[in-house]
Amino acid sequence: MGDRLIRVTVPSDENGMAGRQCPSPDCGLYFKLKPGTGLSIEDCGCPYCGTRAEAAEFSTPDQIEYAKSIAVREVVGPILDDFKRNVEGLNRPSRDSLISLKFSVDLPSFHLHQYREADVETPVTCSNCTLEFAVFGVFASCPDCGLLNAFDVFQASLEVCRRRLRLLDLPETAGDAELVKAILVDSLGSAVAAFDALGKKLRQQRPDILPKKPRNLFQNVGALDQALTTGTGKSLAARLGAEAFDDLVRLFQVRHIDEHNLGVVDDDFLAKVPSYAHLSGRLYPLNKDDIERLIDLLDQLASSLREDFGAGANA
Repeated sequence: MGDRLIRVTVPSDENGMAGRQCPSPDCGLYFKLKPGTGLSIEDCGCPYCGTRAEAAEFSTPDQIEYAKSIAVREVVGPILDDFKRNVEGLNRPSRDSLISLKFSVDLPSFHLHQYREADVETPVTCSNCTLEFAVFGVFASCPDCGLLNAFDVFQASLEVCRRRLRLLDLPETAGDAELVKAILVDSLGSAVAAFDALGKKLRQQRPDILPKKPRNLFQNVGALDQALTTGTGKSLAARLGAEAFDDLVRLFQVRHIDEHNLGVVDDDFLAKVPSYAHLSGRLYPLNKDDIERLIDLLDQLASSLREDFGAGANA
């Protein structure tokens, strides 16, 4: 008797997502993807650690038990049905028999293993191959093409900052000086924080280019400029232009004094931006144009970094 191949379709959740689990013993983390989206390939990658293997190796324990229960019902069930018919077929009474035996067979019930896919936190659609998947956390690599989604997450964060700035154009906001300042400071901090989060993910992916120290590398324009110049041969000024680089230094220093000195220009600020000596000891006059300029600079810088780190981050 030859082997029998049984194809089992894994149930999906209410969003059409099927669970997957990384086969690496060092990872083993759970994620979900939507079959039929993305690339038509036979393998799969872990969005967390990058491990690649045949798609079947990403089956979860529940899916394996479900497949086993299907196999038992499809293979063992018919065998036992045949056995029951053969045994009970012996129940033919004979007039010459002094003793009549009647056989009956009670067959077991074969229950399918029931389970529910776990909930995860962040739905993602890959901007490269359009695979729909979901992960814990925020940053992940596409299980199909391997593209790191950190740049897409960063772009989305910048768009939130832009939408927040549009609140300043509302009449009810424009007349409230404290609210205007709060929106400006919050937008400034959010833009830098998003860039820092992008940087942390890139450092995890490419420690050969981005050093571990200083810890706040993507908040320290000078240190980042040196690291990129050494690791990629392209300085921040080469990526942005000299004038834009000076603006980036200034605006990062504005964010620093907003975070640590209530927005007052101090000696550390002037050491990096000496042209603002006339504001020593005074509040920096933060405005909407500054924030929009910073967002545009970070957007431009991210596009440049994607050229250097996009392929490497996918490896």
